[in-house]
Amino acid sequence: MLNREREERRRHGHQGEQEAAERPIIPLPKETLEDRDVILHAQLEQHRLANEAYEEFVKNGGLEKLPGFGKPIEVPTGDILASIMKQARVQPPFMMLRTEIRKNMELAMELLKQDPGSPEIDADLDDANKQITELNYQAPSLSLHRRKLTRENLQEQYERWYR
Repeated sequence: MLNREREERRRHGHQGEQEAAERPIIPLPKETLEDRDVILHAQLEQHRLANEAYEEFVKNGGLEKLPGFGKPIEVPTGDILASIMKQARVQPPFMMLRTEIRKNMELAMELLKQDPGSPEIDADLDDANKQITELNYQAPSLSLHRRKLTRENLQEQYERWYR
């Protein structure tokens, strides 16, 4: 008799597990899982500790020791990104492109002086022209746009742009 009962329990137990697996899992409401009084007490304690630390800092003269104390705050005007880049001493991307274009132009001019028929000149000019196209997309003003380079206008454009 005991064996029969055990067998039935096992069968019913497996059926119960299958039914439980088929039933959807319904999450408990958030209010059930969190103790709001404990959370509120912890937040108030953090706030109190932060206030005490700040008051002690002020009492010990910490504010007067801060760099820039008593000086006006410089509020950036105009383009915020440009001012941040300037403070970080980082050039805008279009300015870095201008530097690369200049190097390619100087290489091409040097090759033109040494060997005017060199195919490397055309390769340097192609690279510079691709960079000029990119520069013209990135430059914030039409006055910063550049014309395409050829063997004929290379020296003239260099003089106009960089001297």
